[in-house]
Amino acid sequence: MYEPPPQAIFVYGTLKQGGVRAPLWPRAAVRIETATTRGQLRDLGPYPALLDGDDTILGELWFLAADDVGLTLQVLDRVECYDQGGVDLYVRRVITCRTLAGQTCQAHAYFYAAPERIADKPVVQPGPGGYCQWPSQS
Repeated sequence: MYEPPPQAIFVYGTLKQGGVRAPLWPRAAVRIETATTRGQLRDLGPYPALLDGDDTILGELWFLAADDVGLTLQVLDRVECYDQGGVDLYVRRVITCRTLAGQTCQAHAYFYAAPERIADKPVVQPGPGGYCQWPSQS
């Protein structure tokens, strides 16, 4: 059975509203909701890295119009140094997210491509409410 690609992108760092890279979104979101996914966040200083893990990561789910998904992913792939003909800094995957209202959906997200390179970087610990978010909200 055919499943269309997700029309949402989960962001957890500099691409969030108010983040230094938020102006790089090429199209406006239809809506933005606070959401969570499972993983581990590492603090790399100027930006975070999402890895596989069991923590609850708090971020934003940007829902896009179907016609805007392709262009948006092309732009964000460049921003995240994914699939640009060299060594990837991040890789894009489809993950399951849950909005704070309880809706579950699939979304694109960028994971750090080489976790072994950042094994010595600080893990973002859960803050109030049990969520891990960058920058840390303790």
